[in-house]
Amino acid sequence: MSDVTFSVNESTFKAVFNKAYPGKKLNFNESGSKVLVWLGVEGEIHIEGAGGIEFEDGNTFLLKELEIGWDKLILRLGLDVPNVEIGKFCLLRMPRSIPFWGDAPFLGDECLVEFPGVTLFTGKPDIGPFKLNLNAIIPYIVTEIGGRYFIYINKEKDSSGKFYQMVHAKPTAVDVDPISISDTMGKLPAIIQGGIYYAASQMIKYIPQTWMVDVVLSFLGFPTLTAFLLDLLDIHDDVEDWLMDVLNVSIGIDNVLYQLIFQEMLESKELFKIEDPYPFIDAKTLDVSDFGGYKTTPAGSTFELPAITAPVTDAAVEFAEDNMFIRFNFGI
Repeated sequence: MSDVTFSVNESTFKAVFNKAYPGKKLNFNESGSKVLVWLGVEGEIHIEGAGGIEFEDGNTFLLKELEIGWDKLILRLGLDVPNVEIGKFCLLRMPRSIPFWGDAPFLGDECLVEFPGVTLFTGKPDIGPFKLNLNAIIPYIVTEIGGRYFIYINKEKDSSGKFYQMVHAKPTAVDVDPISISDTMGKLPAIIQGGIYYAASQMIKYIPQTWMVDVVLSFLGFPTLTAFLLDLLDIHDDVEDWLMDVLNVSIGIDNVLYQLIFQEMLESKELFKIEDPYPFIDAKTLDVSDFGGYKTTPAGSTFELPAITAPVTDAAVEFAEDNMFIRFNFGI
């Protein structure tokens, strides 16, 4: 039988969970590309709280809904031109023979100046990126995360250097729902169109011969560079579907959020901690007069009463009967 048993019910556990994790802002910066299009996203989120927690017998619990709040969302667009390899070749070669002289006495047919070779269009992206601020649609983004978590206890040192038995939650199976955008967001098409127009105007700066752009576009059947970019990005009538496809498929925002939230945050923050060695009585400075003035050794007006502690052994944590139990013994 354990010397000490702590019991925590589901509602208390949820309250502790929602106090330990929410509030901290988490930033991410990811990108992806396909064919000529380069897409990137900058974001900032925070955890608002757990919607529902359910204990399972053993060492796991279910987190039904982890509510995510969005603070920033910026899409970046660019063109990623395929690499072009130009190999080595001779720019200036010594002739094999010289008129009125015959064969060259020195360096005949040798290359005097060689082009070293180069790889063009190595940037990611090569043109851009151009930012498209989507902060106006943040209130309309729906993100839900759930999963199963393994609970464990481990002896660790905190930032002050003191040791504790710390209880952590480690994700074992996580479900990040695809990001959805409410269809009541009427501003979204205008935001995208305006952003593409700005990107097109900035892209012209990379091409001094603007008239060449018009000629090439006319051959392709596009009246403007904006129209060409809209077609290249495959943006048509349903802008919301396009943006959700970019975030969920092209960039893989679900994996980004998984890495960001669960590995950088949940695995590094403890839910509960127990001081080890466990303190029974704190150290105190006592005055001799408190004991009737009896002479003490060593002599003096005060003396130190050391703290009384005991090491924690056999610490364990588990769920049973809708409670979390933390049990341990004292190594006395």
